[in-house]
Amino acid sequence: MTRIRFAFFLALAGWAGVAALSAQTVAEDILKGAQLQGIEFRNYVGPHKVIETRAAIQGIGADLGRQMKASGTEADYAGKYHVIRVHDPASDKLSADIIVLEAGAGVDHIRNLNWIVSSYLQQAFGYSVNDGDLLADFVTRYNAFYRGKIDYVTANFIPAVAAAVTADKVGLALSYADWPGKTQMLLPLRDSLSKGLSGSVNTEEISNKDITTQMAQQPGGGLDERKKLANLKEGEIVQEQKAVTQAEAKVAAVPSTPGTTPASPTNTPPAATPTTPAAAAATPTTPGPAAAAAPAATPAPAATPAATPPAAPAALPLAAAKQQLAARDQALQTERQNIVQQEAKQPAPTPAAPAAPAKPASTVAFVRMNDAKMGQLWLIDPSTNKVWKKSELNSIRQTQASAFGAGLLVVAGDAKAANGAVRLVLVSKDDATILVTGADDVSPDTPLIIVGNQVLALTKSGTNWVLASFDANLKATVKGSDALTSLTAVVPTAAGILVQSAGGTLLLLDSATLQKKSATEG
Repeated sequence: MTRIRFAFFLALAGWAGVAALSAQTVAEDILKGAQLQGIEFRNYVGPHKVIETRAAIQGIGADLGRQMKASGTEADYAGKYHVIRVHDPASDKLSADIIVLEAGAGVDHIRNLNWIVSSYLQQAFGYSVNDGDLLADFVTRYNAFYRGKIDYVTANFIPAVAAAVTADKVGLALSYADWPGKTQMLLPLRDSLSKGLSGSVNTEEISNKDITTQMAQQPGGGLDERKKLANLKEGEIVQEQKAVTQAEAKVAAVPSTPGTTPASPTNTPPAATPTTPAAAAATPTTPGPAAAAAPAATPAPAATPAATPPAAPAALPLAAAKQQLAARDQALQTERQNIVQQEAKQPAPTPAAPAAPAKPASTVAFVRMNDAKMGQLWLIDPSTNKVWKKSELNSIRQTQASAFGAGLLVVAGDAKAANGAVRLVLVSKDDATILVTGADDVSPDTPLIIVGNQVLALTKSGTNWVLASFDANLKATVKGSDALTSLTAVVPTAAGILVQSAGGTLLLLDSATLQKKSATEG
């Protein structure tokens, strides 16, 4: 069937004088860009103020999608996530849905952002869960690749899209820290005969040459994802071919009237006879020439008054739809050939990976810091000087990991992240997994003083930092009341605990109650 369909489209490809095509569906071609190899998102892994479930995160995108499907122009979620549809059906450039992450957006992991985008696609355009997930991955890659490339936007999208975005926000930054208030993701669209003005994702755009070239350079070449997207495209083409066939049949069935000529399937249908708004709403809006139920010279039905606005234009002229379909099919065959060629160049499958090395007799904990002054815990085998395990936690604030109870105690988190918090975290000394996360905010600079099965650290009391004692479950059991500087030392003595007040005075706190006993004279 594929060969027959391909031959049919190759015959159509010779047609000339094609009308400009709209970009109301998500432009699948643009999403294929060429240099994605260097794309590696920096996600936030650490304590959160509020733990959101997967269903709650997906609900954000679903709500936006339902709103957009209803309005066709705009959607908003709690003032934190916003979508604007910018569409020009007469232009041969791309239209787009612009997904804006406002300053209050709490998404800080690419997995969660993909969940939001996928759920939006499912509700706004009717994609399945699997197709939505696949397209979301391409959409975020596409936006990361074209981050800040306003010249690309201007050259490929309609002017209204370029006017709605800015160079410092368009696309998607690699770091979660630059997402809230700094993101305008582009979802390229395509009009189609089968979908009409409701549109769909332009799958060719989000998987354009830039994107696929980059994916081809990654381990595995992104072949699985590209195969799945090729299958999705083929399904769309088959659906579009059916719509073309149905439209041609309807045009052929229109009886001719003396002195008139039936609408040709290769031309844009003549303008409809004016009708009243009410009648226009009742008139079928089948895409293509079939939308014109009769030639222009045919009188309007008796029930339709004569002085009304013309019916809505066809979503896509039939000739243009056929030409676009032929081009898409040819591009799909080329993409499949490229995938086959790349598969042939892939190295032969390697034997099964050897069994995991035995657990070292002992390990050394080392906190590796990054340029953002946040770290990741590495457990190193001192006998081989090789890394045994790495923590998923990547927001450790200090270079020391202190033995405490069943694990290693660290201060981790990012209070600047929309939903981030700085808390005490207990990490396994065996495999660096997170064992316990505290529920109280602590200072990123706090000393960690371990006294038996308790740990002393600075926590919040209103707007002030105070000293608190935490148990093995990292729950604050005792809190002081004196406001301390976040840079204070914490020194246990036989008489009590020495700390520095917010005003600079040295205080002696009672070891049990953490209340002030006296001020130390200078």
